[in-house]
Amino acid sequence: MEETPIFVYGTLKPGEKMFRHISHTVRDAIPACVPGRLYETPFGYPLLVRSGGEDEIMINGVLLVPLEGCYEEMVRIIDVIEGEAGFEKGEMEVVLGDGHRVEAIVYYYREAPPYAQPYYGNDWPATV
Repeated sequence: MEETPIFVYGTLKPGEKMFRHISHTVRDAIPACVPGRLYETPFGYPLLVRSGGEDEIMINGVLLVPLEGCYEEMVRIIDVIEGEAGFEKGEMEVVLGDGHRVEAIVYYYREAPPYAQPYYGNDWPATV
């Protein structure tokens, strides 16, 4: 299996509540961003929507780098977590802090569900 990097922007980032499920598989988290819009849910996690429109901004997150031999386990766990929340999985171009662009797996929604509200920012959760 080719190890396509995984971009996360919400509760799977290091220090957030769902990271504990994958922490044993992660060696590093590299700051990166992807264009889109964030939406807040009443369930305590954000949604990324890719519209391709002018309203998109660069959403901050991280690329997860797995420990040697842990990629498949990391993907399997994330697939379960994000699949239960209704996310789609696809590859998108992600921009690293130094400007380099890479293809990464991103979990997203095609459109915001009725229960999601626009989140006005590019970092989730909001930093003070």
